[in-house]
Amino acid sequence: MSFEYTEITDPQYVQNKEQTGEEDYIMVRAKQYADVPVSIPNWEPPAYCYTNRFQNYEKDLLGMEVFPDDVWVASYPKSGTTWCQEMVWLICNDLNFEAARAESLRTRFPFLDVSLIHDAKMSSFERVQQTPRPRFIKTHLPVSMLPKQYWSVKPKTVYIKRNPKSVAVSYFHHSRGIFYRGTMDTFVRSFVREHQFYSPYHAHVIGYHELHDCDNILHLSYEDMKRDLPAVVSKVCQFFGKSYNEQQLGKLYEHLSFKSMRENKACNYEDANQPREEEDRFIRKGELESWKQELTTELIEILDRWTMEKTPNIQHRQLFE
Repeated sequence: MSFEYTEITDPQYVQNKEQTGEEDYIMVRAKQYADVPVSIPNWEPPAYCYTNRFQNYEKDLLGMEVFPDDVWVASYPKSGTTWCQEMVWLICNDLNFEAARAESLRTRFPFLDVSLIHDAKMSSFERVQQTPRPRFIKTHLPVSMLPKQYWSVKPKTVYIKRNPKSVAVSYFHHSRGIFYRGTMDTFVRSFVREHQFYSPYHAHVIGYHELHDCDNILHLSYEDMKRDLPAVVSKVCQFFGKSYNEQQLGKLYEHLSFKSMRENKACNYEDANQPREEEDRFIRKGELESWKQELTTELIEILDRWTMEKTPNIQHRQLFE
């Protein structure tokens, strides 16, 4: 087997899993990672949190065909992925706003590995395989679990990260809108114990930032997109060899504004027949540091202490400021 599977025996998880809807979680560690060019000495990948569905898709994941004209957006969940996807898709498709509004981002930019955590009518790996080239692919996979061909083909990839406290709050609301039945307090305490999908969070971010000889990967942050979207757009345009005039870019900035994205049905992954509560909308607040209004002082301290413990390397710690 290419992966090692371990049951979660943590008492907090065992006590809460039925109440929160997390009964089928499992930790998965890649056993074959020699091709992953991480520059950390003696690096070994940790186990990551998935569901037991993972075992059904080992071959699909590792054997997936990767093409040079693929465009990937990678992230830990709730790090600004959707916003980044829409920006990348438009920049790479000559700012075709009409096409972007006409077809769901889910179709234009399929989520490669969703079958590892949720059931779907069609395998997400099969869906990506059937997507016409050039393909746009979303993934939350850590570096140790990317398809084998990824490292030889090296498709253009944008990795986006976000402050851990913002991720925690956004991830809670997102999960509650789908299946999660616990409280914010329970979720955050589980999050810092690495028992949410694609955790451990810090290892996920550090893994991508410690890759060497990977000029196919562009690193962005949600915070930079919020503070200076034009600067980030310029960086992405340069990365993909695209150029647009000021009038065109103005339309792009407007399209990517929070108000526009929130009202854009093609980006919201929401069923019009089953509207979500305001706080559980897929695109919810779009603010920097809104966690200050939602997290208790105790949870903020827990999250900050967690980051300090997981990043003894000062350079790594700067990734989470």
